[in-house]
Amino acid sequence: MWELEIKILALTAVYFIGWFLFEKVFSRIWNLLTGEKSEQPNERRQKIVPLATVTPMDQTWRYIRGLKSQDWRIRRISCIQLGERRGTAVVEALIEALDDNREEVSLAAGEALAKIGDPAAIEALSAHCSKLEKHSGMTYESYRAA
Repeated sequence: MWELEIKILALTAVYFIGWFLFEKVFSRIWNLLTGEKSEQPNERRQKIVPLATVTPMDQTWRYIRGLKSQDWRIRRISCIQLGERRGTAVVEALIEALDDNREEVSLAAGEALAKIGDPAAIEALSAHCSKLEKHSGMTYESYRAA
């Protein structure tokens, strides 16, 4: 059994070493025939496009649009992500999300606003909490009367 494993490992090593050598030799011959200079590793690294140019790092507007989604999970994730950002548009969008029909989205918006700590966010949160308190008080009273 060991013999078979050693043969497989040896053939795999021969394959990869052979391919590596073939690639180096063939590319050198190709560069000589076409007149191209061989690139140094540092030159190759400089040609790599930074990730920030491929994907925009700030996707705030994407998350603000996500608050209008039909899927409540997308709205919730958008609230959570917007809690990491700042700005008037973010605060206004999260204030609107406080009145969402889904409790999970409303709670995520409240947590995001609390995390942001903007004075307008705190004021909206306190107004929303007092509105909830009045609503729960009326609900309790109607439940108690029944």
